[in-house]
Amino acid sequence: MKRRTFLASAGTAAAASTFPAPAIAQGVRELKLVSSFPLRGRTELPNRAITEASGGRFKVKIFGPGELVGGFEVFDAVSEGVADMYWSAEYYWHKRSPAFSFFAAAPFGLTPDETYAWIYRGGGQELWDELSAKFNLKSFLAGRSGYQMGGWYAKEMTSIEDFKGLRIRMPGLGGEVMRRMGAIVIDLPGREIVPALKSGALDAAEY
Repeated sequence: MKRRTFLASAGTAAAASTFPAPAIAQGVRELKLVSSFPLRGRTELPNRAITEASGGRFKVKIFGPGELVGGFEVFDAVSEGVADMYWSAEYYWHKRSPAFSFFAAAPFGLTPDETYAWIYRGGGQELWDELSAKFNLKSFLAGRSGYQMGGWYAKEMTSIEDFKGLRIRMPGLGGEVMRRMGAIVIDLPGREIVPALKSGALDAAEY
């Protein structure tokens, strides 16, 4: 199925299954996209792609973290109909279900190519749909960062004992491993990591 045909029939490519009423002007629907990440120069990419794929029927107004909702509030914003779409990393929602972590940088998990193969050819999308539907969402893959580091540390790590009491930013399953090793796991949006490291609020981060 062509993207243009799909979007015309389905409505949009990454929105909640029960859509809030979008703004409509002269046959054009304006959709709200909320992001966990500062978009900077990439701001127009989702808008342009969706506008072109829909033949101009959809336009996207993009909100960075804190502009409409906080970076970690985008999931609920779409689930509850405050926004139409979010752009984020699924491992942020591991407290809602640990299964979300398998769709974003699971430790010792799949490479980007393996992820695409699993999602599109190996039944991954069907599992993701089943999980997301519980929260009134429909999920789509929108890029893949690949592997993430095991951590960037303010001090040299020489033994397992060094992890006890370590304040580290690491979401998802990796954070759970760190927690069981004795670390203090702190969830922070990406834009807050460097300031937290500089101030000493964090000792390490995986980002």
